Amino acid sequence: MPRFFFHVMDGRALIDHEGTEVPDAQAARAEALRTAGEILRSEGTSHWAGDKWQMTVADEKGNTVFSLSFEVTDYGR
Repeated sequence: MPRFFFHVMDGRALIDHEGTEVPDAQAARAEALRTAGEILRSEGTSHWAGDKWQMTVADEKGNTVFSLSFEVTDYGR
C-alpha cells in the first residue's frame, strides 16, 4: 500500500516524517480533507488572523501529489 506524507505550512513548517498508508491518491485526498478539517477545527479562530495555511501531500518519492490552501480574509462585516 502506498504511503503519503501530509506536510502543513501555517507560519511554521510541520513536516510529516511518518506518512500514512492509504490505497491510492483518491484515498489520500479524502485523508487530506479529513485531516485539514481536524486541524482547522482544533486551532479555532487563530486562522482568522489572515495567515495562509497550506497542506502539501507528497508520495514516497517526495513528489508533490496535490496541495490544499486556505486563507481567511475578514472584511469586518
